[in-house]
Amino acid sequence: MKRHLLPLALALAVGIGIGGTIPSAQAASIAATQAAPDPAVQLRNAIDHLRHNDLVSLVQTMLPPAKYQMLQGAYEIKRNEPLSDHDREEFAEGFGRFTAPDAVDQLMAEIEPKLDKARPQAEGAILMALGAMQMAVASPESDLTDEQRAAIRLAMPGFERWVKGTDFLSSSRMRQALTLVTDAARQTGLGTLDDVQQLPLEQVLIRGGNVLAAVKQAVRLYGLDLDAIADSAYLEVVSIDGDQATVRGTVTVFDAPLTKEFDLVLVEGRWYGREMARDVFYRHDEDEHGSHVEIHFGDEADS
Repeated sequence: MKRHLLPLALALAVGIGIGGTIPSAQAASIAATQAAPDPAVQLRNAIDHLRHNDLVSLVQTMLPPAKYQMLQGAYEIKRNEPLSDHDREEFAEGFGRFTAPDAVDQLMAEIEPKLDKARPQAEGAILMALGAMQMAVASPESDLTDEQRAAIRLAMPGFERWVKGTDFLSSSRMRQALTLVTDAARQTGLGTLDDVQQLPLEQVLIRGGNVLAAVKQAVRLYGLDLDAIADSAYLEVVSIDGDQATVRGTVTVFDAPLTKEFDLVLVEGRWYGREMARDVFYRHDEDEHGSHVEIHFGDEADS
């Protein structure tokens, strides 16, 4: 069974949080009769929590109370189980690499040769990428809608300025970015897997929020402001039909509005992405005892 590192528990919490089993037709009908919240407001709240690096509120916003309690309970059960030396080694090779006192130097020693190798090819690679984007927009065989084509055309000039004007292969910039992230990782106090196991889920998420803030700062060094993109988000309800809803979201990226519609389903009084809830994020195992959530520390190869 594939096992995932716990550090910061973000992927796990958000993964379970966004999900939720799609109810039966009867359960959906009952849910639809309840006073449903505005799906655009719920999504806006989630974006605001992410904008402010508040992972606890983000998970609580995205997760029905009963599911949140189930997540906490599963987490508590797992963190009270003994750790193996293999689990500790896997953690040290993953998140632990960012908490080592000389983490930046070690990481740069791995990255620098790759930067050196990429530099001579960078200009040609950028031109090829831009050309491919232009061909995709112009080609009638691409899967883009007319609205998407128009949006990409608007964004292309800004995107081209960004790509051509940003030195993605700068060693000094990479060192600055790694310094931001590794400093934040050390400040979590989670130097070992045993440190992680001592904390309740909410404390792990709080510390994960601090690392997220540092990652945003690091990305900003490369000319991309994720918080500004979040601030630009505009959400509007296109339709609500019982327990089904469609919300249109628009964000400004490279001085152009990019729009996407989201199909949502109402589950236990909250809205969730239909496909994500059903197919991706919720790990739902049906057996004679019902459903359960699996939480894994460390890493173990699939058998």
